[in-house]
Amino acid sequence: MQVFKTFMKVTKKKLHISMIYIIIFVSICVAMTLTSSSTNEFTDSKLDISITDLDNSEASRALADYIARSNKIVKLGEGKDKALDALYYRRADIILTINEGYSEKLEKGDTEGLFSDYRIPGSYSAELFDSQLNQYISMVTACTAGGSSLEEACEKAAELSTTEIEVETVSFGKNINADYDDDIAAFFQYLSYILIVTLIAGLCPTLLIMMSRDIRNRTNCSCITVTSQMSQIVLGTVIFVVGLYLLLMGVAAVLFRDMLFNEKGLLAMLNGFVFLIFSMMLTLLIAVIAPSTNVINMIAIVISLGMSFLCGVFVPQSLLSGVVLNIGKFLPAYWYVRANNMLAGSNGEIFSSKEFMLCIGIELAFSVVLFCVTLIAAKTKQSSKSIS
Repeated sequence: MQVFKTFMKVTKKKLHISMIYIIIFVSICVAMTLTSSSTNEFTDSKLDISITDLDNSEASRALADYIARSNKIVKLGEGKDKALDALYYRRADIILTINEGYSEKLEKGDTEGLFSDYRIPGSYSAELFDSQLNQYISMVTACTAGGSSLEEACEKAAELSTTEIEVETVSFGKNINADYDDDIAAFFQYLSYILIVTLIAGLCPTLLIMMSRDIRNRTNCSCITVTSQMSQIVLGTVIFVVGLYLLLMGVAAVLFRDMLFNEKGLLAMLNGFVFLIFSMMLTLLIAVIAPSTNVINMIAIVISLGMSFLCGVFVPQSLLSGVVLNIGKFLPAYWYVRANNMLAGSNGEIFSSKEFMLCIGIELAFSVVLFCVTLIAAKTKQSSKSIS
């Protein structure tokens, strides 16, 4: 197993290249997962409101109490300059003045000139406060129009404002598939990129060294047969590839333990493993035809990024033009991403076991074609060297 040991020693020296990509990928996945889990719950916003009550009536005090229930009341000094300073330094969001005659106008159903205020025009806080204030005034005027006194109307408005309504939040902008949510879908989608770039950049240099003329000539002088040499190189390659996949699946198991081992999670792992086979075949082909190790990183970046942008890894397939999608169909990453979209129910894809297996089959077909091309390229290269 001397060739195998040499293969592993060379791989160990080149392992840092793969680890850089893996660490970056895992860091991004962890950050995305933490960000997603921290933004799923709704929290009400409380504004800093300053109130000046010039009317000083039961109705105006009832309004002040209503505002205080859902906002924080702050006290500021008197005068326009202090009010503007408070807005500028964000010590207050709205500076409200309840004008004199508020209760009389409201009792008559007149809603003009009830208030004056200082605010930042067009701000979120201004729009939110207007919504709260208009809701209260509408409820009071509706009650007075129905025959209630102003005091009764203010009480009913305050009572209605505290009524809790059960609300179910439904998101139409993102995947709400409990078995295979956006986070795990993103993990497996970007997995196609990381598999290609990691295998090419991390494995190709080792294969080029092991298949170089000097190494092969020295090995041929030994008692090791050519079949044994190739078997040990293949064994080392398989261990590297499978080890990489198991490492990434281990990360997925930590991040998405509840979704990885259900039906869709297992299908996603199958999809990823089939794409791993293609990535390995692509790596072997590049190792055969690449002129030197100096261009490996450039080849890895060009192929991985080009395939990712054309096939919908970085940009959703639904946003790509028809021309780009037609080009992408000639690349296996397109079918990998489409299968992943079926599992997630995103980009207009609906899961169908027949269509999913079709995508898997096309990925395998690409792998078989690459394997045949690699054999032809290797024999051609060997023949040309023998002649020279």
